[in-house]
Amino acid sequence: MTSRRESAVRQHSFSLYNLSANEIYFQDYAVICQSTLNEDHQTKVKGRVKICSKSLVFVPNDIRSPMIKILYKQISKFEDSGKNEFSLTDSTIVSSSSSSSNVNKKKSNSLIIICSSATLMAINGRIEPYTTTYDTHRFYFEFVYSNVEDCLSVVGQLYRSTTLPFPEQVMMIESIVQGRLKMLKFDFKQLKDLNEKVLFEQDAYVIKPLIKNPGKCLLTNQCCYFQALNNINEQQIVQYELGTLYKIAKRRYKFHYIGCELQFKLDDQRPSQKKILYLVFANQSICSTFYDLVLTQSCVHLDLTSSENMTLRWQQGTISNYDYLLYLNDRGERSFHDCSQYPVFPWVLRNYTSSNLDLNDPQSFRDLSRPIGALNIERLERLKERYTNMSLPLDHQRFLYGSFYSNPGFVVYFLCRLHPQFSLCLNGGRFDHSDRLFHSIVDTWKSVLTSDSDVKELLPEFYMTSKFSDDADDDEHRLDGEFLINQFDIDFGIRHDDVRIGDVLLPPWAENERDFVYKMRLALESEHVSQHLHEWIDLIFGYKQRGDEARCADNLFHYLTYGVPENHSLTEMEQYEEQLSLETQILEFGQVPKQLFLKPHPRKLTEQELKNDQEQKLNVDIDQPSTPTDNITNPMEEHLMRPRIQSLSSFEHHELGHFEFDSVCRLHKTAVKGIVPHPSLPSTHLLTIGDDGFLRNYMVNKSKIDTFYFISLRPLTCIKSIQVHFSIDGNEQCALAFVGCYDHTLYIHNLQTGTSILSQVLHDDIITDLCITNRSTPTLLCTSSHDATVRFWSLENLIFINEDSYVFQPNYHSTAILPMQYDISFDSSCTCMHALEEHCLLAVGCQDGTINLCNFQTGEILKQLTSPLSLPILSLSLRSDGLFLAYISSKAVTLVDIISSTDVFTNTCVSDEQSFKSLFYSSQMLILGLMNGSCDVWNLKICEKVHTLNINDKISITTIAYNDGMFFFGTDDGSVHSYVFASRQQLSI
Repeated sequence: MTSRRESAVRQHSFSLYNLSANEIYFQDYAVICQSTLNEDHQTKVKGRVKICSKSLVFVPNDIRSPMIKILYKQISKFEDSGKNEFSLTDSTIVSSSSSSSNVNKKKSNSLIIICSSATLMAINGRIEPYTTTYDTHRFYFEFVYSNVEDCLSVVGQLYRSTTLPFPEQVMMIESIVQGRLKMLKFDFKQLKDLNEKVLFEQDAYVIKPLIKNPGKCLLTNQCCYFQALNNINEQQIVQYELGTLYKIAKRRYKFHYIGCELQFKLDDQRPSQKKILYLVFANQSICSTFYDLVLTQSCVHLDLTSSENMTLRWQQGTISNYDYLLYLNDRGERSFHDCSQYPVFPWVLRNYTSSNLDLNDPQSFRDLSRPIGALNIERLERLKERYTNMSLPLDHQRFLYGSFYSNPGFVVYFLCRLHPQFSLCLNGGRFDHSDRLFHSIVDTWKSVLTSDSDVKELLPEFYMTSKFSDDADDDEHRLDGEFLINQFDIDFGIRHDDVRIGDVLLPPWAENERDFVYKMRLALESEHVSQHLHEWIDLIFGYKQRGDEARCADNLFHYLTYGVPENHSLTEMEQYEEQLSLETQILEFGQVPKQLFLKPHPRKLTEQELKNDQEQKLNVDIDQPSTPTDNITNPMEEHLMRPRIQSLSSFEHHELGHFEFDSVCRLHKTAVKGIVPHPSLPSTHLLTIGDDGFLRNYMVNKSKIDTFYFISLRPLTCIKSIQVHFSIDGNEQCALAFVGCYDHTLYIHNLQTGTSILSQVLHDDIITDLCITNRSTPTLLCTSSHDATVRFWSLENLIFINEDSYVFQPNYHSTAILPMQYDISFDSSCTCMHALEEHCLLAVGCQDGTINLCNFQTGEILKQLTSPLSLPILSLSLRSDGLFLAYISSKAVTLVDIISSTDVFTNTCVSDEQSFKSLFYSSQMLILGLMNGSCDVWNLKICEKVHTLNINDKISITTIAYNDGMFFFGTDDGSVHSYVFASRQQLSI
């Protein structure tokens, strides 16, 4: 039967997939075979006999003759030409001398095998179920180049292992493998460069779906080499250049973190067996050593940015749902090379019967908030009843589902057409019963909804399509639905309804397999799925994956699929048999991914939210928190801080723009602690405060100080400025500066007259930050302090609001500000603060590394976040819509999704000199002032660092501010550096 495409599959070649799953192939010999399988017993067939851990396989040179597999356990007798017989007696191999009949005598250097069955494989090179003949067969192998004794020394041990109990059999085979690996010497002549420095040499296994191959792993400063124990590859030593390595990840294999998966780029960017190398070592220590050595090589340049801050990228629509799920699977330690941990994707559609697919209709989609096993209420009730009535040993836990959503059986089920060898390997040379094979999308969907044992989700292959540019052939998998086509014309049999199984039957709305996966992908990327995908992530990778949350969500699996119980370490097991039992369970029923999220996963931003984010201009407040940072938040902060609004356009394009140096001026004797615009003068005037106790009016266009005001002998910490009218009807106005100080005092200064209006002690320690409302009645002043409190003060005796403008009270000269009836107390000193009056939200950073989100009107603490390193929070800033919070400590910057409390962007400093000091945050831009005098500029749309500004050599950046098209960087030596910011979009007031 002719294949739909001519390929190497037509060639008669031996593969590890011709063996049982994870069976080991050791070596082979050139032989001439005669057997009673042939009608003419005298027919001689040339070929090679493969010595494997559970069987012997004869591979003839002539494709017209089948490969023959002989299981050791079916062999009753070995004889060599010297009449040495190896027979099975009481589970022991004995050697004796006997006078065999003339029929069994052959010329020297031959081996005679007598067995009760033999399996025929790949007759005429066809992919089809193997045929096993049960009869007494005799095989006569004449060794062409080698001595039969060499073969018998190995076969005798492997033959004996089959007579042992299963655990002892596995141990004996492992012992044989280790012994042969010790004798395997790496051929250093195969090195790419004789000057290469050898860094690492250890025994390892190469892992591929359902198979493993032992050998030697050698690491040099240029390449990674794998020398197989056998000759299964065309070249025994395979070379991987470290210069082409773009990704490396540790993997969990059979409960243990002993795996390491490396991905290499190829020049032609086409899939290849050399592209991915999955290695498994003897223990975790060896694996970690290899991993660390690879990372330290100078020629290794990993693509780190492609996998950093992926949650934020996904939320903003920078990456697709498909790519994000691949990323989560990778982080969850799922691999295309491990069928027990194959990547898992969701069913997103429920409509597989109509002729038209409407992706705007919510009824077309599956409920992603519920596990696949809980979509059918009737089935769920049956499973819950079984769960309630389970009687299990004390160390076992009850479960709803016996297997995970993805396991080797499910993977083989879906890929039986694309990779039929998987099915033959896993199922002992057979395909599953015709009625259980993957035949129809509709039937499979019905099964996962109704069958008590069928809870499988989908594979990435259901969404791989070349019509999406991000499918750049990163994996060794075909695209566009080829797994749905019986491309090798395999006879899968006939179903009970007399229908012959061929291509998978598709929904009526799909024209062909390409159209099917394309529309599946459109559904995956649809707005409906985008708004609910986080619910499915919670089930598979998140907080509903295990424990009480899983139980409440009807998402509970067999306890072994979660890994080894905490009180049951495999490394300390006394019985090897128990370990094998646990591993067999996992390999058969799958493993739950690594839990990635302990809190609800943030949702993806809607198309409207993304559109608004691109269209609206971000209101940027140049005012600084008490910390060495600037609040560039959004329209809301402008309401909180001052009536005059500065705006920074959102960055619709990935290219933010560029910075051009303008000027620098030394304004203070010591560190600059705050920069705000002058509320009454043109934008060329700024107000600055410093540790020297002075408030200065800085003329940017002339790079000089216009006026200055002495405030205190102690360092000043924070400043806000407002414009106030003297009366409702009059045009006369002045500017007020509110200044916090080390002496616990708030100073209110009239910038027009240069006089002090008020100085009042507000706290028991340093005032660290302040803000002023312009919507509430009365107008409120909010202050934070090292005394671990945030206090609220009424300004009604000083000013009031009239049509969004501040107006003086008639007797404002002789007044004091009054405390409100509530304040907020914390467990640690308050270091910084930011408020969104519109959302009644107040964020307070503390010395102990906590961030407290509070209700602005009531003082109630709504939520507490903790910095990963528990270091003091130096600065923070809320986004205007209240969705995100950015904060820094000296060692890390973090962007948090407030609703889910999930860190969606993180970056850590690489050295003490590059520790963080100040922060500027808008929805698309993050600027980090560093200890060494430079600033890192991040484009949050693509989560990449796009600029590094060298502001001041080795002088810390204490504060960052923006005003009217310019950025201002205050430094530790009292200077202010001005930079013009040029972007594709205008920065306007």
